[in-house]
Amino acid sequence: MSGRRPRAFALALLGCGAGFGWFYAHAMYTTVPAARLDGVTAAVSAVALDYPQRYENYDRLEVRLETEGLPRLNALLYDNSRSLGEAKPGDRVELEARLRPADRRYGEADAVYNVKDIYLILSAKGEVRLIPGAPTVGMLPRVLFHRLNALMQSIFPADTEAFFRALTLGDKTELYRDARLQLALSRAGLMHMTAVSGMHLVFLIGLIRSALGRGRRSALFCLAAVWLFVLLTGAGPSAVRAGVMQSLLLLAPLLRRENDSLTSLSAALALLLLLNPYAAASTGLQLSFAALAGLLCFSARLSQAIYRRWPRLRRWRLVRGAVGAFVSSLSVLPFTMPLMGLHFGFVSLLSPLSNLFAFAVVSICFGGAYLAGLLGLVYLPLGRWLGWVLAWLARYVFLVAKATASLPLAAVYLDRRETVAWLLLAYALFLGFGLMGLRRPLRIALPALLTAACLGLTLYAARMDYERGAGTFAALDVGEGQCLCALLGESTLMIDCGGLGTADNAGETAGAWLFSRGRAQVDALLLTHGDTDHCNGVARLMALCPVRKLFYPTGALDGNNETIRGLLDAAREQGTELIEVREDSELRLGELCAELFPPPADAQGNDACLSCVLSFGSYDVLVTGDMSLEAEARLLERLPGRAYELYVVGHHGSKYASSEALLRGLGADTAVVSCGYNTYGHPAPETLERLQRCGYTVWRTDEGGTIEVRIGRDYGEEERSA
Repeated sequence: MSGRRPRAFALALLGCGAGFGWFYAHAMYTTVPAARLDGVTAAVSAVALDYPQRYENYDRLEVRLETEGLPRLNALLYDNSRSLGEAKPGDRVELEARLRPADRRYGEADAVYNVKDIYLILSAKGEVRLIPGAPTVGMLPRVLFHRLNALMQSIFPADTEAFFRALTLGDKTELYRDARLQLALSRAGLMHMTAVSGMHLVFLIGLIRSALGRGRRSALFCLAAVWLFVLLTGAGPSAVRAGVMQSLLLLAPLLRRENDSLTSLSAALALLLLLNPYAAASTGLQLSFAALAGLLCFSARLSQAIYRRWPRLRRWRLVRGAVGAFVSSLSVLPFTMPLMGLHFGFVSLLSPLSNLFAFAVVSICFGGAYLAGLLGLVYLPLGRWLGWVLAWLARYVFLVAKATASLPLAAVYLDRRETVAWLLLAYALFLGFGLMGLRRPLRIALPALLTAACLGLTLYAARMDYERGAGTFAALDVGEGQCLCALLGESTLMIDCGGLGTADNAGETAGAWLFSRGRAQVDALLLTHGDTDHCNGVARLMALCPVRKLFYPTGALDGNNETIRGLLDAAREQGTELIEVREDSELRLGELCAELFPPPADAQGNDACLSCVLSFGSYDVLVTGDMSLEAEARLLERLPGRAYELYVVGHHGSKYASSEALLRGLGADTAVVSCGYNTYGHPAPETLERLQRCGYTVWRTDEGGTIEVRIGRDYGEEERSA
């Protein structure tokens, strides 16, 4: 024993040294050359690696640089001229482009693209020329994926085809557009079923082994099927990761070796990091290995405990499948919950329940979808018939997801210190009782009951905290945009819900903030105008919680862009009452009062904004939207002649808003700037100087995050959230 420990320690040090050395070498070949090109504009020649993704205002295409003098790195090409619509893998693209490294997003370091082996971002300048070419062997997976994706789209009904494309191919583009379904799947803990992962390969391997048994021949067929599946799904990082992990587990019977799961997983991780060290930052990789670690540690023990207590459950195959789904989803929680909280901001507590009712049906949908695809290749109407049958199973999964997501405590959001402390306490309780010499049922039941009780008390205390006093006004951190919340008693009012320059959707940010404070609906949402950075989160907010009434100025919802269409569709689906504000009016929600000032009939652009004064008793807040200096002068004549306590700085701190006349006329002493990463220079130095000259204390969401103003009965007690 004395000789083994130094040897193991030396091997560990050697492994760490080799790992860091390889990471350094990889960075010198990829991210370091990319960083040297930051801000460079050059003539670029590149080869398309995929088909373009088309968005409302631009195209995006993954390419590999093949320009003399530039590193041969993978890059994402953005083109606002929409010239890439006919591109396909193997085509050559020639253009003038501005280059920047892909390891920064919205002004901050972010490895989300490096994880996918992409190291540069190209912004097209001028004409983009496409030269037809042929795909190489390495591009064939993307060609197969594209054709199979189109086939799946033609087979399944419109309300389910996005789900089946995500389930079978990992293409979640359209699924994310259905905000209500996507959020229900996430909150119910079922979203993992739509991401290409080891679970899909478990489905596939289970089908083969049910027909061929568990011998060497079965393992060989499974190994071939695994890599065929990887190719059909486009050989993306998540598919390759799942393929490597399952392949190492399948090699044991082929090589007549003992199947050591821990060694296989460690070898899979080493191989994946050898291919791309930045994969360590992948959320999918972290969750995959955490889930597998949970299965290895707890799954067998939980199953044995259940079957010891109820041995008759083994008799029925369907029941065994349900028990397996429940045990598996319960086993992964100890290791995946912290990662979910870190990456997504919430934990799904009812995922074992939703998996219990949906797991078997999803496995049928997975196998049936590929069968429908094969039938569709032979005779399309036959494939569509099977697709129609499977669609009913998918709708059952949607029903389970939406029903589970609507239950209390389906998801606990961790944007408050109290809920983070609750999660840490839960782990401490389970660990502490696990170390005690109690019987096994008590070691689980007691900490579970205490954890549930503590959660209930934590959420109740949060709700009561925000129902005390004369209210709360908050400017949420939604990047370059605006989302303001006002709480007073049981009334909830919001002004705008949109943001840019951030990876988070403003609607999800707002929903999480409301849920964490015990609010399950919005009584009224005031839309200052229809710009994207003020309303692109409304549809997702409506998917999370009901919005009873939406007030807007004339013309704000007349656009035909994707954001406005999504907002209107969500409002119609939910039954939200749309109210056009044409004249000065007053809205009362209990003790909370909002005075609304619509723009003049001839107002254009940013001047066509709805302004409002929020009153929490004697505490008044002015919100002007994006109106200009000239429009502010006209508004000042219409405002009630009284002193104000807080001013939400117009147009995110633009130099064309917040005139000195307005600032002095309000008589306020506090100003909030809602802004984030942007290329407009917000907040402008001129605006900040005017605010300082007029004696305002300025708080900015780009510096302090979400800002909360807790209002006492006699005076505003202002505090910035953590």
